[in-house]
Amino acid sequence: MASIPPHVVALTGPRLLGYLLHWGLFGILLVQVYLYYLAFPNDPLRNKLLVYVVFALEITQTVIMTNTAFRVFGFGYGDFDAFNDVELAWFEVPVICGVVAFIAQLFYAHRIKVLSRSYWVAGVILLLAVVQLGGAIASAVVLKDAVVFSHLLGRAYSISAGIWNGGSAACDAIIAICMTYYLSSRGNGIMQSTHVRLRKVIRLVIETGTVTAAVAILNLILILLPGQPSYYLVTSEILAKVYSNSMMVVLNSRMRIGPEAANDSLTTAQRHRSVFTGVTGGGMHQTTDQYELGEGVMITREEVVFPSGKETRKSSPADDKHYFVA
Repeated sequence: MASIPPHVVALTGPRLLGYLLHWGLFGILLVQVYLYYLAFPNDPLRNKLLVYVVFALEITQTVIMTNTAFRVFGFGYGDFDAFNDVELAWFEVPVICGVVAFIAQLFYAHRIKVLSRSYWVAGVILLLAVVQLGGAIASAVVLKDAVVFSHLLGRAYSISAGIWNGGSAACDAIIAICMTYYLSSRGNGIMQSTHVRLRKVIRLVIETGTVTAAVAILNLILILLPGQPSYYLVTSEILAKVYSNSMMVVLNSRMRIGPEAANDSLTTAQRHRSVFTGVTGGGMHQTTDQYELGEGVMITREEVVFPSGKETRKSSPADDKHYFVA
C-alpha cells in the first residue's frame, strides 16, 4: 500500500466532485429520457435509436464509474495505489465521451443539412465530429498505456486531448452559429406567435451549444495546467453527461406541460393548419397540428390530454424531409 501523499485533497477532491456531479447529471438524464418515452411514442425510429443508444452508453459509463468510485473510496480507502490505477478509465471517459459527443453532433448535422438544404456545412460538422472522435480514441490509447494517472499528463496526452476537446469545442460552436443563422433566416415572414416559439428554440440552441463547448474547452485547459493537477477529472467525468443532456433538452423542448400548453393551443387554433383528432387507448385525447415554416421545414405538434386532465403538448418530425423547430 502506497503512503498517502501530501496535499491529498488536491488529488482526491476533484475526482470525488466529478463523481458527484456525474451522478447528479445522470439523474437529470433519467428524467429526460423518461419524459421523452412518455411524450413522444410516435417519434421517428431514428430519433428513438439516437436517444436509447446514447442512454445505453450513459448507463454503461455510470455503472463503470460507480464501480471505480467504490474501489477507490471504499475497498481502497487510504491506498493511493488504488486511486492512481487507471483500470477502465480509458474506456469510461475518452471512449464513451467521444462516442456520445459524436452521436450528438451527428444529430445536429442532420438538422442543419435539412435547414440549409446544403451538404457543405453539415460536412464540416461531420468532419470535426470525426476529428474529435479520433482524438478521444487516441486519448484512450495513451491513457491505457500509462497504466497509472501519475504517468499520464505528458506531451502525447496533451496533443490527443487537444484534438479531442478542441475538435468538440469547434464543432459545438459551429453548430450553435449555423443553427441560429438558419433558424433566424427561416423565421422571416412568419406569424408573431410562431416567431416567439422560434426565438425560444434559437435561445435553447445557443445555450446548449455554449455549455458543451465551454465544458470541452475547460477540460482542455485543466489538462494543460502547469504542475499537472488532477482538476481535469471533474470536467472529464461529466463531459458525456453534458452532451447527452443537451441533446435531450433539444428533443424534449417540443413538449409543453400544464396550463401553458392549453393557452398555446388556443393561439395555434387561429393559424392556417391541418388538424387530426382521435382518441387513443386509456381515454387519452390526441390532436396533431401541422403547419409549414418555409420550404422543407414542418412544425408538427401533438396535444395530448391524459385522463387526469393534465395536458402535454408535443411535436415530432413528420418524415425524413421535415425538421422540427418547436
